[in-house]
Amino acid sequence: MNRSAWKCAEELDYMLGDARVVSIFSCGICANLSDTGGLRGARFLAETLETGGREVAVARSVTACCCEEIMRQALRINAGAIHGSDALVLISCAAGVKSAFLCEPGIPIVPAVDSVGSVPVSRREDAVARSLCTNCGHCVIAFTGGICPLSECPSRRKYEPCSRYGERGDLCAVDVARQCIWKEIEGRGDLEALMELGCLHENASFRRLVSSGSMPSPRMLRSVSGWIVARAGWFARLVPFVN
Repeated sequence: MNRSAWKCAEELDYMLGDARVVSIFSCGICANLSDTGGLRGARFLAETLETGGREVAVARSVTACCCEEIMRQALRINAGAIHGSDALVLISCAAGVKSAFLCEPGIPIVPAVDSVGSVPVSRREDAVARSLCTNCGHCVIAFTGGICPLSECPSRRKYEPCSRYGERGDLCAVDVARQCIWKEIEGRGDLEALMELGCLHENASFRRLVSSGSMPSPRMLRSVSGWIVARAGWFARLVPFVN
């Protein structure tokens, strides 16, 4: 899932500017599972904005903000409130914000959260679940036991530990208040294969595979999005425990 975290109050206030009346759409899937979205997130943000002197015309949990058809449906259902609002506030990852822009609601779109990387849906405190995807363009987690070294290593080392690796035993040589993530990676992954992968990525002749097809046809996209919309209620029931 795409994990999201709340923006600071000052940034949100800056983006809203002179908007006095706002509408809120909150994603019911990824943001919901990040403890920012869903009905709970919509209510929290509505109370926060109202305390700050703004009026909330509507605060809705949308099944999946990233789907353009679902976003269009939400805008259509809440057209009255949207028409009377100065801004549409999205509690969603960047995909949901882009979906809203594609739908052109006619008012400014303001994201209330930041996308902070992909994580598994897990409640375990584990290095694999904790490490966030940094969208670096060359994923290496196949050789690190599922841990993103860029997000967990203070030195932002990707293909091998820093030169001070092991200097303080299991503690990080840069930040002694934490465990060295490379010790964890060494136990889970394959450091030798990881360094060889780094050499492959540095190769100037590196070329990505190109699939024979291109983007799905508009007809196929409409078919898939229609299937999702038809089962919106079923999707909503997948994550009721965090609302």
